[in-house]
Amino acid sequence: MLSPSRYLRPFRPTRPLKETLSFTIKAGQSGHDVLLFLISIYCSPEMLCWLSLVLVLATNVAAFTDLPSPESKEPNDVPSQCKARAWVRAPDMVPNEVIAGDVKIKLSGPCADVESYAIGLRYKERIFWKLRREDAPILERPKLMYNWTVSNSDLFRARPFQNFGNADYNDTEWRAYENSVQNKDSWSVHEEERITFEIKNPLAGMAGRTDPLPGNFTTQFGVLVPNTNYPPGLDSRAGFMSNGGATDIISSESIYEYFVEIWFSNGTTSEIPAGMTAFTPFYLSTENDAPSANVPLSPARPGFNMKPSVDGLRSNYTIEVSFPEGAHVYRNSSVNFTAIVHRTGYTNRTDVPVDLCAFSVNDIEWHSQKLQNKTQTVKQFVKALVPSIIHVEHSRSSQVVTPHPVPGSPCREIDFAAIPASLANESHIISTSSEPLSLSLHVRHDAVPDFSTYYQKLGHRINLKLYIAPDPSEPHDNEFEKIQQEKQIADADELDWVPWTPPTQTRRRVLSGHTNVLSVIPMQKQEPVRSTPVHYLSKKARQPVLVDSSRIAYFRLMLPEERELFAPLRHSSIKVFSKGEEIPRRYLTGADMRYPIYVGDTWVKKVLPMTTKDQGESHTVDHLLVVQ
Repeated sequence: MLSPSRYLRPFRPTRPLKETLSFTIKAGQSGHDVLLFLISIYCSPEMLCWLSLVLVLATNVAAFTDLPSPESKEPNDVPSQCKARAWVRAPDMVPNEVIAGDVKIKLSGPCADVESYAIGLRYKERIFWKLRREDAPILERPKLMYNWTVSNSDLFRARPFQNFGNADYNDTEWRAYENSVQNKDSWSVHEEERITFEIKNPLAGMAGRTDPLPGNFTTQFGVLVPNTNYPPGLDSRAGFMSNGGATDIISSESIYEYFVEIWFSNGTTSEIPAGMTAFTPFYLSTENDAPSANVPLSPARPGFNMKPSVDGLRSNYTIEVSFPEGAHVYRNSSVNFTAIVHRTGYTNRTDVPVDLCAFSVNDIEWHSQKLQNKTQTVKQFVKALVPSIIHVEHSRSSQVVTPHPVPGSPCREIDFAAIPASLANESHIISTSSEPLSLSLHVRHDAVPDFSTYYQKLGHRINLKLYIAPDPSEPHDNEFEKIQQEKQIADADELDWVPWTPPTQTRRRVLSGHTNVLSVIPMQKQEPVRSTPVHYLSKKARQPVLVDSSRIAYFRLMLPEERELFAPLRHSSIKVFSKGEEIPRRYLTGADMRYPIYVGDTWVKKVLPMTTKDQGESHTVDHLLVVQ
């Protein structure tokens, strides 16, 4: 039996961390300009100013978060101007592999001598919720009426966002509403974090040296990944989530993060972030049945300050969907299905379905019993962390990058049979159906594959939207739509006297529904599989191990069963945050959406082309390349 201790270098315990150095992250300097540019493109003029103000404030705060706190006591012999930065370039992790990466460390400014460096990798996940207690009903939000006229008195008003209209409201009502929201006894707030694994290893070439270590250098390392399925890497850098207010908030985060630990000769230590990575779980092919479902439809939710219309004579619609080729679909591909629209309604109503659209969206189920049947006004947007270059085809003379395929239209016109003329003037209830429609549902390259984590179950659902030409007698879905159409009719005789032509508005009613039959899986490796990976929550799950780069080739030549013995059983810990410390976001809070850097993207763009050029279609490239 091989002994793991022969090949894994021992790692000494970390010294007590002393906050004696200042490492300033310059996220605000570049993120400010990038964000304002994006806002100017994607935001309306009405939103631009106040978003800019918020982002400027957030950016300025981010630029100073790493300065020493007033309570920090620094020895006189430690220069506070010392700055450290670190970068990692490495492919995504996959079960039962040994991957190779490299790390660059750069110290600048007056720094104490470095005694040693270590590379680290951890996976952590967390959950947060803020829920209104059932016995503490919230007051109804007062209505805000905006007055866009300008008066002399506006020159001397000091209100937030005063450049965007004057919000008129009842001060007493608003103060009572605000107090009901701010009453902390009315909310149940909870945050906990689970460190699934945390591993470290001294960097190669550092042992046995007596002279001060360099402050700017690059070296390699390896990661031995056991035959365990860990959750897919998630990218929440560009996501949006409410940070407060009168609504319930449920959020979760997870991150695989590289870091570098530095030991200085004066006894101080510090941890430097080096980027985030991802994990691509492996799924054995399973029987792909041909599921079907009947999807009931309902009106879309009305907008803010709008009440839904009520019409007891409206027709009811359902959609029958079936997947003859199965509902398992790879990322960055499409799945075909058929749909039949069923209508049950009165014969003297002329409403008719005209278009059907289908979309794939995230579906999250929370495991906590406290979160069952809880809904949010604004749901958390999640996408997978994948390289921006998805597929690279290798030949002996060139490298061909295949772009993302452009999906076709997700909508289809409906040829719906008209009500028989003999029944058009009678009030009978009948059921009619459309001919089968053939649709293709595209799943994006960055869709999150199905996976059950400690806090949530990641899945997908198919959202269906049915557009209906309503009967003229049907009431409008909301008051705004009614006013707009009435204004369009009233102003028809004025069109020859104004330079613009208003768009023709064809009235449509929208019904929506969803089904959870879709299953998204990542692209599989082409190599044969010896055994099924165990789930990371299993008692048999093992955690990755950082190894010296000189041992990568040796470990790759091992049988998987032998290599598995070098990975210890997973050891996790959970922390529950104290009352008053809970926050909705903790891992990705910077103003610059490029950070933390995704090391897999850097590897694909900067390392893979050089590796391919130097080694062609070698075995090394096959091990390093992870096709999503």
